[in-house]
Amino acid sequence: MLLLSVATFLAVLIITRFKEIARFTALSGDWGKTAMFTLYQFPLILPIAIPISALIASFILFQRMSRSHELMALRACGLGLRSVLAPLLFGSALFAVGNFSMCAEIAPYCRRESKAMLYRETSANPLLLLQRQQLIRIKHAYLNMNVEQEGLRARNVILIAHNESNKRLSLLQARELYIRGEELHGRDVAICSHLDSTSSDEFDPLIIENQASMSTAAPILSEFLKKNRPRLEANALPLRMLILRAEIEEKKLAASALVEMLRRFSLSLAVFSFTFLGCAFGVENSRIATKRSLMIALALTMTVLISYLMGKELKAFPFLATLAFLLPHPFIWICSTYKLHRIARGLT
Repeated sequence: MLLLSVATFLAVLIITRFKEIARFTALSGDWGKTAMFTLYQFPLILPIAIPISALIASFILFQRMSRSHELMALRACGLGLRSVLAPLLFGSALFAVGNFSMCAEIAPYCRRESKAMLYRETSANPLLLLQRQQLIRIKHAYLNMNVEQEGLRARNVILIAHNESNKRLSLLQARELYIRGEELHGRDVAICSHLDSTSSDEFDPLIIENQASMSTAAPILSEFLKKNRPRLEANALPLRMLILRAEIEEKKLAASALVEMLRRFSLSLAVFSFTFLGCAFGVENSRIATKRSLMIALALTMTVLISYLMGKELKAFPFLATLAFLLPHPFIWICSTYKLHRIARGLT
């Protein structure tokens, strides 16, 4: 049941990253690299899918054991609820440790590698990048060209882009551009650009350059087109780097590192908490089945998820983020223990 739930959540949650996968596929065109990029997305989803799957699996398990009277038979043999729950809770604790390892090391590595793959693929061929400009989000630019040979050659190229340094427009016009190896070659190329004016008059220094042929490294144009460079954010750092960042004097970076460590710890702890919750509220001790326990379990689960989302948004407030990440777990333990105590005494 646990594996089935995890597989289902993987299939559902991978849809949330379908846009990123489709973007990489359009820029790469290599199915092998696309498959590897897709595989890198799974460790980013598993830390969320495993706790929820543990809740569903444990709840359904004890609900079926109650309805088939297997739980009653175990208790009649002298096994208390504590003895019945102990192996499952111990297994959930081991899963929590494994989930923490995935959150601490595997998921950050996959996040870094997926960003690196996306950046490399968008740096290889500037013509392909221009052809699919909606995928790289080129702003304040006009482009018109005829692309041939699957992005290896372009004719009648006109590119007008806004230069943010001098607040002027720059023009690139070429009769033909083509890729040969790792170099970009051009024929009949015209370039119009501006220089910063230091004089008090209102004239702009204009540079017009005409070349019968030109060649340059292909990644140079790609670097110009891609305004955003990949940044190493806190969620892409391994645990050791987060600990080092949390000890530095800059408060903003230290706070983000602390919140990220709390987020990973909360996700790992959720495996045990949700398993305990499913075990406690999946037990049915009455002849008439009701949905009361299910509704309470759903309410407690939503409380944890909402608190988790709130903690992620409170990056600038480490104390409030700590409360949002950690407080729901003891609350679930108390509610589950109280529920099991009432069941053991025959009160519910």
